[in-house]
Amino acid sequence: MFSNYLNIPFNFKDIKLKGSVDRIDVTRSIHNMIHLITTTEYYEVRHDPSFGCDIWQYDFENIYNPHSFKEELKKSIRNSIRNNEKRLVNVIVDLQIEQVEITTKVRNKRIKTRIRLVVKGLIDQTNEPLIHNEMFFIGPLSY
Repeated sequence: MFSNYLNIPFNFKDIKLKGSVDRIDVTRSIHNMIHLITTTEYYEVRHDPSFGCDIWQYDFENIYNPHSFKEELKKSIRNSIRNNEKRLVNVIVDLQIEQVEITTKVRNKRIKTRIRLVVKGLIDQTNEPLIHNEMFFIGPLSY
């Protein structure tokens, strides 16, 4: 089911060369929006300071209470998706947080915090289930 949704990042060359841009279905559009929400810091979008989530506040922090951190982050992501992605209803957010050892070119090994994000919900217009999986490393944030 294709619709009038644009893919992000938006390619301005397509308009210049083809006179149009590729369209995507509602499922792919919702996945893109959830990714955009989770990778955006609050106040980063000038016209909507509430767009984004709290993950950026913890990017370089030492996490002393993982349970509290997990619950705050889940709440932030859930509220932001509910407020900014109206096409998804019955939103459930699950997070898994773990310390992992990463091998780097500069140093032999480094400990980073890995966040596995699962967002479940129903697409409002079709009543189809949607499951969005994403993984982030914080300190510094990467995916």
